[in-house]
Amino acid sequence: MDLQLKGRTCLITGASQGIGKGTARIMAAEGCRVAILARRKDLLDKLADEIAATGAARPAVLAEDVLQQGAPEVIRDKVYKALGNLDILVNSAGGSRPIPWDAGDDAWYEGMTLNFEMLRRLTMAFIPGMRAQKYGRVINITGSSEPRGVNVANSAKAAVHAWAKGLSRVVGGDGVTINSLPPGRINSEQILTKVHPDPKEREAFAKANIPAGYFGEPEDMGNLITFLASPLARYITGEVIHVDGGMKKFAF
Repeated sequence: MDLQLKGRTCLITGASQGIGKGTARIMAAEGCRVAILARRKDLLDKLADEIAATGAARPAVLAEDVLQQGAPEVIRDKVYKALGNLDILVNSAGGSRPIPWDAGDDAWYEGMTLNFEMLRRLTMAFIPGMRAQKYGRVINITGSSEPRGVNVANSAKAAVHAWAKGLSRVVGGDGVTINSLPPGRINSEQILTKVHPDPKEREAFAKANIPAGYFGEPEDMGNLITFLASPLARYITGEVIHVDGGMKKFAF
């Protein structure tokens, strides 16, 4: 299937590892002109070289920290300089923030800023351009709505879902779609080193909790992201689509 993405421009945050990295590879293979963003420039350069070696256009490398003051505007300007415009924004930066139930305000502020507020600000930096060109795709990588304990990221991602739904109703008439994808257990740096570092424990968890029976790969997310970024997905917006091998227990 031709996804009609050749020549489209795409920014992927959190692209040094995991879902962002896998998505960058797929987008580039589909003919997108890609900008990849994260803090670790060495990993971004390596990814860019790997993509270029396949014959695809080498991605623009943006080594930026989304938490820095004024980062959304700086990133927007660098993306426009490198790509000319932006058609697709994949918000993949973020991280789990488990905390004690009585943690102080600082922990909440940091986690909400990373997982909601900076995502919102970065998106808003590009929305005017997307509306003006009558094409835009925003795909947010979010998280579980079934918290196992107190985790700032759960609250932040729930806020993303509600905000994205509201914004999708405002910009839908301008050819801009906004969707959110909560991943299940995907083999990424965070999952493999922090959440489930023990291979035997991963196998037991998958058997007990995931109907598909295994942890997913970044490309399992990237394939859906790439479709949602395409013109073929023009009638899908405001949705929350789980990619988790059936792990979510609720029907809605």
